[in-house]
Amino acid sequence: MLRKVIFLAATFSSVYGAPPSTAVDTKSIAPQPSSCPQCGKGLSQAFVTVAKSSRPAVVHIRVELNKDGSPDGYNPFGGDPSNPFEQFQDELFHRFFGIPPHGANPRAPQQKQAVSSGSGFIVSSDGYIVTNYHVVKEAGVIIVEKFDDTEKSFEAELVGCDPNTDLAILKIPGEGLPYLDFADSDEIDVGQWSMAIGHPFKLRDSVTVGVVSATHRGDLQISKWEDFIQTDTPINAGNSGGPLIDLNGKVIGVNTAILSRTGGNIGVGFAIPSNIAKMVFEQIRQNGVVDRAFLGVQIQDLNEDLCTGFHLKKGTVGALVTEVVLSSSAEQAGLEPGDVITEFNGEPIKSAKQLYTKLGKLPSGSICNITVLRSGKTKQIKLTLGSKAKESSTEGDIIYKLGIVVEPISPETAHRYGAKAEEKGIVVTKVLPGSLASRAGWTVGSIIMVVNGQKINSVQDLKAVLEKAKAQERLVFLMHHQGRASFHSVPHPNA
Repeated sequence: MLRKVIFLAATFSSVYGAPPSTAVDTKSIAPQPSSCPQCGKGLSQAFVTVAKSSRPAVVHIRVELNKDGSPDGYNPFGGDPSNPFEQFQDELFHRFFGIPPHGANPRAPQQKQAVSSGSGFIVSSDGYIVTNYHVVKEAGVIIVEKFDDTEKSFEAELVGCDPNTDLAILKIPGEGLPYLDFADSDEIDVGQWSMAIGHPFKLRDSVTVGVVSATHRGDLQISKWEDFIQTDTPINAGNSGGPLIDLNGKVIGVNTAILSRTGGNIGVGFAIPSNIAKMVFEQIRQNGVVDRAFLGVQIQDLNEDLCTGFHLKKGTVGALVTEVVLSSSAEQAGLEPGDVITEFNGEPIKSAKQLYTKLGKLPSGSICNITVLRSGKTKQIKLTLGSKAKESSTEGDIIYKLGIVVEPISPETAHRYGAKAEEKGIVVTKVLPGSLASRAGWTVGSIIMVVNGQKINSVQDLKAVLEKAKAQERLVFLMHHQGRASFHSVPHPNA
């Protein structure tokens, strides 16, 4: 970070510094006009150098959608047409990729197979790629195209995805591939230069430049955990999933969305900070899923009435603990209902959502220090965060690696997916693009009845069978879909 600050300071002093003969007001911080027309070439050359070194690691991602994709599959962020992010994506997907607008009939006759398109970047020499989840969701086949020396294309494997942050990790074959390093996004400064590289409107390897406009942007309704970098670096449809880079050539963010009512860039773009992207990548590479930290508390905001009721000073802010989960990290560390969390790892906590966002950025096993107010007195607590994945009954590691999300059959799920409420088994509620399940042709609404001869009556039954099976042996599923039963043989997800 020190090198970056010095470099920028030297550049700007040479570009904007006052001529030697001009008296400078030492109290003013405004830049002075430059008398050296050659000095600006230094900054220009920095852009050229970063673009030249970074472009070989940026890829174009082309996605063929599932044939049975629903209208929601065509809209990257959901179903609210009043959302400016959705309007931008919907309009551009329709105009440039031939995908029906949100709400249109996806089964209406089309002249060509629908595809979506985006960007990504290689983050390891053996071919791991970071991109946006909304770029690859609903995919049947994911094609990665590289344009560094000669045009090459690869069918990519979807290693895992994290819809909560709108990130996905792909893998292509290769060794010694060019890749980008992550910067520490907690160290970026508002006003610093940033560069976006991607494939907007299918215009490959496009480079744009701007600045970081703000950090820690939230409440945008883009993803569950929001802590975005705002930038005026021009990004458009097709830039999604591409890198936002600093002048050291390191990734500070993953370009994700723009704010626009017209479908064009107006200088308000958002990128997922590199620290979040790095955590998601490392977790998915290691576990196949994001094993997010779990504190084990229910929290709410403070207000004036609560401050009075708890005998706190007027204006006290923090996250008020309302419930502590049994056997959680919070309970083991001694947190109690009525505690007010005011600091988390040395940073002030002003609201429940702020604490929730910070927890969502951390992997399980993280050690943290918490400051709480209890009965008007400050208390310091150190604890190790637990695992969010262990709290989930529908997205366990081994099942997610297979490429499905499942639920027990209930009257509600039976009605939703056209199953019979009295049927035994568990129902598939999501098929992850590019996964083993997707390649096997599994679809949402299928009911898993038997695996390797074992009847499946619960999610835990499926987990147990998968974990017991040997990785080198194939799995045999008996499934029921729309009144017909069929066998499916797939490789073990750990093979």
